[in-house]
Amino acid sequence: MFSSKFSTLMILNGAAGKSLCNKSDPPPPPDYAAAAKETAAGNLEAARATAAANRVNQVTPYGNLTYSISGKDSYGNDMYTANQTLTPNQQRILEQNQGLNSGLLNTAQSGLNYANNILSRPGVDLSQLPQIGINPGETYSDAIMRRLAPQIAQESQSSDAQLANQGIAPGTEAYNNAKRTLAMSQNDRQLGAITSGMNVGMGANQQAFNQQAYNQMQPINVINALRTGSQVQNPNYVSVPQQANVAGPDILGATNAQYTNQVNATNAANAGAGNFMGGLMNLASTGAQLYTGSDQSIKENIIKIGSLDNGINIYKFEYRSEYKDTWGHGTHIGVMAQEVEKVIPEAVAIHKDGYKLVDYSLLGA
Repeated sequence: MFSSKFSTLMILNGAAGKSLCNKSDPPPPPDYAAAAKETAAGNLEAARATAAANRVNQVTPYGNLTYSISGKDSYGNDMYTANQTLTPNQQRILEQNQGLNSGLLNTAQSGLNYANNILSRPGVDLSQLPQIGINPGETYSDAIMRRLAPQIAQESQSSDAQLANQGIAPGTEAYNNAKRTLAMSQNDRQLGAITSGMNVGMGANQQAFNQQAYNQMQPINVINALRTGSQVQNPNYVSVPQQANVAGPDILGATNAQYTNQVNATNAANAGAGNFMGGLMNLASTGAQLYTGSDQSIKENIIKIGSLDNGINIYKFEYRSEYKDTWGHGTHIGVMAQEVEKVIPEAVAIHKDGYKLVDYSLLGA
């Protein structure tokens, strides 16, 4: 009985729209300049947050490093001041060093004048190095030779007496050989005396050179010693990991994406409305009855989304669970039979179960 009376049933599914008769207007274009400015402001705020995150105060056993905001630059950014302070012990050493250095300046200046006087002379004065032996004008070699001379003369006399006692006359070969042997021995001792004298002279010369060099550097060493003392231990600060530079919100991109989605939604709604109305008019032109369950009592989650030209409202809704198998699951779009009955009563019929139906071919779309 139900199928023969209502030959065609149309269950409306699809997207919502402002009106099923008129297409929705496209959304107004966004203010791209304002979105770009907001994006730039967001990036600037992120940069400020990054800069602030990298100002890490540090505390060490020798001193502290702290940051403080000292003002704003011409762009409105915070300007920071890094303050380094020493611990009380290190600060005390620093002050003592400064006082010591100040007090020693006068003393060091006196030593500096003396040092300048010494440095004005060309190095070690070689003329003052030892050049004599035991007596003035005598070398060490001459002094040794002077000591050997009596011994050599005595040896020559003893040699002459000995040769005479042996009956060896001067001029003979035996006499000449004996004198030659004696002369060679005496020459060796004289040569040793010369060498020994030279070594003694060189040693004395080197010792005197070292003494003069020490005398020259000693005032400078005193000045350097006066300048030394307990030194302040500078704090060693750790390398702070740098905060990543986080970009601000992409407001421009989000604005453009939102506008694009709105345009796509409008186009989809208009296309759906056009398809719905086209299909409805095609069916109406065939004279087919387009009855479907439209009683408000069998629907739930009802939301008004538009209206027809004749004032009948269009709703998005779902059928209650006990009617889903008959009229379909999911979201539907359609009218309420109670409202249609007030405008076009002939479009409303009664289902065998007692709820109202609407013939969509008579809605005058």
